[in-house]
Amino acid sequence: MSEFNPLRIEVDMMTSIVHSNTHPIHLDGLLYWAIYSMNNSHEKIIEVLDETLSKSHDVYHASQALYEKSSSNNIVAKEITRITRTDWNEFDGVLTKVKKSIKENEGVFCRKFTLKLATQVKRIIFFAHGNHEKIQFYLNSILGIGLQSNSGFGEIEKVKVTRIVDDHSWFLDEKLNRILPKSMFYMSRNEPVKSCRYKPNYKSSDIVDCYIPIGNTLVV
Repeated sequence: MSEFNPLRIEVDMMTSIVHSNTHPIHLDGLLYWAIYSMNNSHEKIIEVLDETLSKSHDVYHASQALYEKSSSNNIVAKEITRITRTDWNEFDGVLTKVKKSIKENEGVFCRKFTLKLATQVKRIIFFAHGNHEKIQFYLNSILGIGLQSNSGFGEIEKVKVTRIVDDHSWFLDEKLNRILPKSMFYMSRNEPVKSCRYKPNYKSSDIVDCYIPIGNTLVV
């Protein structure tokens, strides 16, 4: 078995991160897609992840992305405009609904450009309990963090992984540091509850009631 230790992962960014603004970015999700580019079998990816991160209650010890804020580095919320992604068969002139119910974002009536949320930040911090070398390797292999990474957004400048004393992958200063299923807790918590996914693949895994972290800023 790989050697696992509490880790702090610092990711220096070159470009703004495009995100959904509904759920945090998780380290285990990033690693999943990094491994997917080398092997697209879900079962095999999970085997590799199990050799990269420790896991309890079927949840990986991998935190959300924390945006580092300091006196010299601010966090700036932005909006970017991108060409709306459509399929060519949408332009055949055939309406999928009766005219009175057509939406402006459907078919030939779709907006030509889409507004997306972005965050400009110099450094992102992750916490994990896992294998130092494997995490460093897989993060260095991805194009970027967040959406639209193949268009140059979320580009990574440098990754630094260091061993620390305590594991902050689930909790930091007693605050939730990643999405965790509500069923794990005997007593209720202060964080909001949403129906969402808590393990990779975050696009298609089971949806359950989970506690959601309130903040994602780390002041240094």
